[in-house]
Amino acid sequence: LWKRDGLGIGALARELGAHEYRVRRAINHHLGYRNFNDFLHDFRLRAAAARLADPAQDHLPVLTIALDCGYGSIGPFNRAFKVRFGVTPSQYRNLRTAEAAVSESGKISR
Repeated sequence: LWKRDGLGIGALARELGAHEYRVRRAINHHLGYRNFNDFLHDFRLRAAAARLADPAQDHLPVLTIALDCGYGSIGPFNRAFKVRFGVTPSQYRNLRTAEAAVSESGKISR
């Protein structure tokens, strides 16, 4: 569900067969998110970060990953990602690639 573009708390509550106020209370009070959008972005950004860190997905453009994770366009995705991780999605992917190269070069050959 969290991948759906335009997902709102009302639609989530309907999908869950629950009252909206209960879903909101669960998100805010029990899970500790400030609001529904923070809750939704958390799922989407964690999934995107995992995909950007996955060498098997290096061939995928950042836009494809953003769209697959529920963002409607690259701008909001880039802004949310940078706020959360301190770097753009492309920088995040490049840092992961650089860290992997350093890790490989630091291994002792026998």
